[in-house]
Amino acid sequence: MCFDGIWIKAISLLVMSVITLICGIYALKKMKWKPYEFMVVIVVCIFLLILGCKNVNYAINPEIKTISVNYNYQSSNGVIFGREYHFVDEKDNSYDLTMDPITTRKIFQNKDFNKKTKYIIKYEKKSNVIIYIDEATNTNVNQIS
Repeated sequence: MCFDGIWIKAISLLVMSVITLICGIYALKKMKWKPYEFMVVIVVCIFLLILGCKNVNYAINPEIKTISVNYNYQSSNGVIFGREYHFVDEKDNSYDLTMDPITTRKIFQNKDFNKKTKYIIKYEKKSNVIIYIDEATNTNVNQIS
C-alpha cells in the first residue's frame, strides 16, 4: 500500500503555511502592512497548519476501506495536485477518490482505467486518497462482497 499521496498533501499544506507566514512577515516589515492585515495572514497560516496536521494524522492512523468498483470517469476539479477518479459499485454507490501523479506511477504503473474492468481499490476513508489498486478476479470479488 502506498501512503505517499496522503503525505504529499500533508507536507505541501505545511510548507504552504510556512511560506505564507514568511511572506506575511516580509510584507509587515518591508511593505509596512497594518497589524490587521498581518492578522489575516496568521489566520490563513493557522488554517493551513491545521489541515496539514490533520493529513499527517490520516497518514499515521489510516482508516482503510476496500471496495470493488467499476471506473466511471476522472476529473481534475477541486484537486490541487492530482486527479479525482469517480467509481461506481454494484449497488450504484458512487465513490470520488483522489490520486496524485506520483502514486499513480507507483501503484498503477501508468496504465489507464478501463470502464469494462472491475477494480479492487483500497483507500483512506477520511481523506478519500487511493492507496492500492488491483484488477478484480472472480475470487477477489467474492472475498470482498
